[in-house]
Amino acid sequence: MPATGSTRIAVFDLDGTLLAGDSTAAWLRALLCASWPRCIAAAIALPAWLLLIWIPSSRKVGASLLLWIATVGYDQDAITHSIQAFAKRFEQGDCALRWRRAGLAAMKSHLATDDRVVVITAAPEWLAAQLLASWTEVRVLGSTLARCWGGWVVEKHCFGQEKCRALQRNGYGSAWDVVYTDSYADAPLLAAATECGFIVNPRRGLLAKLQARIPRISPLRWT
Repeated sequence: MPATGSTRIAVFDLDGTLLAGDSTAAWLRALLCASWPRCIAAAIALPAWLLLIWIPSSRKVGASLLLWIATVGYDQDAITHSIQAFAKRFEQGDCALRWRRAGLAAMKSHLATDDRVVVITAAPEWLAAQLLASWTEVRVLGSTLARCWGGWVVEKHCFGQEKCRALQRNGYGSAWDVVYTDSYADAPLLAAATECGFIVNPRRGLLAKLQARIPRISPLRWT
């Protein structure tokens, strides 16, 4: 069932959709590159990380591996400061990450018609919320983190079907009107869109693959 009320719901992915790039990768890269021991440990762990990320059942473990290496020794204040510092560099254009202008325009258009706008992402919710702090009318949902062995790991990975569950837990029902994403992993989100789902800058073959499964899919080219 959709959320109560007649207000339309527009759901946006973050990385690769609103952002040209991966916010988590850029944040972790900054943390790792600031410390040679962390950088060396990450390089050693990279083959295991690639294998874990590739297998769906172990993706959460893989997502936690480099995160833990990058944040071991960080308490709550330290990780909050690191995210704030990263967001400031991003705003100043000092990292290889940028907003897609057309994506921000689409969000603004939905807000102008009083739609409920939600950004839901596999990135840490703390990170995504900081990047979108100026968009006060936009709800941000993402992966939650927890302390483990002196570092931080993914507690609840907001990925794939979990995005649908997160939306339902937060009062958005089990169906929404419009979805914008760049990823096949968001097929469950797209399937629950009652009006249309949009694939941003689809890779070769991705659009046809999704359209074979979900009829209401259209491509968008965002810069």
